[in-house]
Amino acid sequence: MKLPTLFRTPKYQKFHIEPRYYDPIKEEMDKRTEAIRSELNSGAQEINRPGYSSRISGSFRTKKSASTGSATIMQLVIMALLIAVIFGYLYLGNTALYIFALVSSVLVYLKMKRIL
Repeated sequence: MKLPTLFRTPKYQKFHIEPRYYDPIKEEMDKRTEAIRSELNSGAQEINRPGYSSRISGSFRTKKSASTGSATIMQLVIMALLIAVIFGYLYLGNTALYIFALVSSVLVYLKMKRIL
């Protein structure tokens, strides 16, 4: 049995969702067939701009692979710097580490000030 209170406690709301079936391939095929039908019906008239933009909307998906090239170059630069520091340490000793620390701190400072 519930005790009487001055404040009303909120009741839980039930979430009800009606599942829908969505087939992107079928929808794309329907758009293409509709565009072809409208193009055939219009004859030699000028290109329908909305249909034209919908045909090229999926053409720009290959740009994702271009961003991996810059990451690979950055990894190679970091690897080369680490190898240079190791060889510098082997040949010059602690002086190479001090030079590396000085150069890296100057670069970080310039990066923070947005000069570089």
